Amino acid sequence: MIDKLKPGARFDLHLHTTRSDGAFPLDEVLERCVAARLDAVAITDHDLVGDLDTEMRRIDGKELMLIAGAEVTGQHEGQEFHLLVYFPGPVQQGFRDFCTSQIKGRAARYETALSNLGMVGEGPDDAAWRGERAVTRFHLAQALVRDGRADNIGDAFSRYLRAEHGKVPQLDLPFVDAIRIARGFGGVTSWAHPPLDAFTRYIETFAAAGLQGVEALRPGLNRTARRTYKKACQRLGLFATGGSDWHGWARPQDLGLHSVRKHELKDFLEALAAA
Repeated sequence: MIDKLKPGARFDLHLHTTRSDGAFPLDEVLERCVAARLDAVAITDHDLVGDLDTEMRRIDGKELMLIAGAEVTGQHEGQEFHLLVYFPGPVQQGFRDFCTSQIKGRAARYETALSNLGMVGEGPDDAAWRGERAVTRFHLAQALVRDGRADNIGDAFSRYLRAEHGKVPQLDLPFVDAIRIARGFGGVTSWAHPPLDAFTRYIETFAAAGLQGVEALRPGLNRTARRTYKKACQRLGLFATGGSDWHGWARPQDLGLHSVRKHELKDFLEALAAA
């Protein structure tokens, strides 16, 4: 299906919906993608693959290529990192079950964080406990604002939700295990928005565990970072992926301002086809 897309087709491989911490439901996100003239997208909600499979859809009279994906959270040496996982076709039930377990773990973490913050009445909903919706630090920030404990989302993070505050337990999945699990179920993996210092420290470890790519084609990177990612990818045989990490809260109209052309994703698309 991807072969049918023209060489200059526009991709965004990192988008969120209300199934995790995005502002808009899936159908509206896809409509916005079409309006933004994107040709292929991946919905990568946190620890949630949802019911999507890789397929071509017709939306508002236009074709949009959907690539099934998820953004899996893991930790390494006390730091939290995110793994983008993509699938070339139907997602194996084993990976869906793994995601359900992760989301239920998120609900338990959320409830513990609420207790640590001294908040009541803001617990996870039934969908979170069933493994159908991922609750995140962003949802905690929203709860803190509603409760009058913070002025805005940024204030909530700076005062309560950073790792050093110790209020939100870490999800205990080792990042290297996340890579191995995703690969074991046929997923194609890319390290989401890696911090530059952590990238230089851990990329060889993660590559040895089976990591295949790095989200190096994304907004806000300076020339030094781009060069560092590129050199490491060439040295270790990794591909580059790209996406906006769009959530739609502050400036929903920005969807489509960042995209990656099909020819820039050649190695990723070859890995996806071979998975």
